[in-house]
Amino acid sequence: MNYKQVQEVLQAYGLEAVSFTELASGYANVNYKVWTATGPVLLRLCRQQPLALLEYEVVLMQQLRQLAFSTAYPIPRPDGAYVTQVGEENVMLYDFVQGHEPGVNPATAAEIGEAVGKLSTLQAGPELQKTNAVHIRNCQQLIAEFGKATNQYPDIFRYFEEQTAYLEPLLARPLPRGIIHGDVFPNNTLFAGDKLLAIIDFEEACTDHLLMDVGMSMNGFCFVNNQLDMDLAESFLAAYTRQRPLQEEEWALLPVYLQWGAHGMLSWHLRNNLLYHEKPQQLARVRELMERTIRLRQSEDIILNDIATLARQQAWN
Repeated sequence: MNYKQVQEVLQAYGLEAVSFTELASGYANVNYKVWTATGPVLLRLCRQQPLALLEYEVVLMQQLRQLAFSTAYPIPRPDGAYVTQVGEENVMLYDFVQGHEPGVNPATAAEIGEAVGKLSTLQAGPELQKTNAVHIRNCQQLIAEFGKATNQYPDIFRYFEEQTAYLEPLLARPLPRGIIHGDVFPNNTLFAGDKLLAIIDFEEACTDHLLMDVGMSMNGFCFVNNQLDMDLAESFLAAYTRQRPLQEEEWALLPVYLQWGAHGMLSWHLRNNLLYHEKPQQLARVRELMERTIRLRQSEDIILNDIATLARQQAWN
């Protein structure tokens, strides 16, 4: 965005932009720190989310405020609207939280475990029902596209078909459901030292098995050199289960949901244009996730035993 566009957006909120700078951005958004006379705000240019999904996010954030959840909350315009259109794209303003992307260590894993556990306690009313975009059915749709894709990755496609077939019946088992963030990775969190300040970017939030958020978040905070670190897993799970104890079936399926977290992320990257556009950074990430999932599955029995030990420890505590 240029200065004129930023200024026009800020004026819609009754603010005036003094200056702005682009921040590190993800695959789906571009973020800017904008200085105003009353302090900085975060401007997010939403490149993929349609208006309906942004409005869902606003409703969710309003309910998170009642939980005093650590996040950056959206700022309304004077007319009560939260979304402003710039050309064909949508823009939202948020509180600016000054923090940094954390390193992965037992303290940060515990902070995330506690926050994700707290999110799992949020009651999902009818207004918050939303299907997860990362769904095993979407994996099958992707497989149907492989033959006509512009970019052909035979090894990735073979892995993807086989792993999807392995996961599908396991993910169909009934488990507790509720609101999940769906993308709790270090680049979607802000810390001061090892203290969590905010989990941000709720664009993938939806209703799904709560274990999905556990598996996905552990992929973000419990892996070192692309391998599961059980000390980090213990820190995460101890903090999570203080907020919401896992059921026996959830403990048993956690190794599967660790795989699903990595495989689901991989599917997101394939679906978001990697099949049709050359993106070396995304392709490298896909290969990393494929390698991770293969290792997790090869070690599934060992991980299950380790997790059973953690589950017994949590029960004793």
